[in-house]
Amino acid sequence: MATVLIRTVIIYLVFVFSIRLLGKRQVGELELSELIITFMLSELATVPIQDPSVPLSFVLIPVVILLSFEVAFSFLVTKSNFLKKIIIGNPSYIIKKGKLNQKELSKLRMSLGELLGELRLKDVSDISTVDYAVLEENGKLSVFKKIENGKKSPGIAHALVIDGSINESNLKISGKTEKYVYSYLKKHNLELENVFLLTCDDEGTSNLIIKEEK
Repeated sequence: MATVLIRTVIIYLVFVFSIRLLGKRQVGELELSELIITFMLSELATVPIQDPSVPLSFVLIPVVILLSFEVAFSFLVTKSNFLKKIIIGNPSYIIKKGKLNQKELSKLRMSLGELLGELRLKDVSDISTVDYAVLEENGKLSVFKKIENGKKSPGIAHALVIDGSINESNLKISGKTEKYVYSYLKKHNLELENVFLLTCDDEGTSNLIIKEEK
């Protein structure tokens, strides 16, 4: 009995540390890879507790491998738009500039009733007052009204450049081109790799953040 208790405590501490490494997100905010890792860790935890004959190393080694893979994979995703698009996906613009995208709604297998329900949860009773409704990568809906605090909304600040890479998806949504990006950077005497973030909203207002020197 004491052996089972000690093994349980050790496994508990290891997994608490492991989950902390994955971040402080709630279950509903986990990305696909993080959710899979979480399920696999939970399965691994039950084996040595149910069967005391199983060595702890049979659990600890896979845990270390999984965590190492997740940390390395997360880093690669932040550096590659291609990997990010495949694994995490891009935000889905259900409503863009006040227009409902029915094809995107169908693609997401979301009914109009579900969308209206989500809007009501955001204190929006009339869909015609919505400027943007975006289903984010974590499955949550972001809503921007046409009029905010009595002022016309400038729309979304689309991230055209993220960490030195042009985001083709956001470029298309914003209606801008690579020519616009390079022209903007030339005006500020900057190279693409020097840009940490470049955004542009629907009013044409841009915001630039330069990479800090390491």
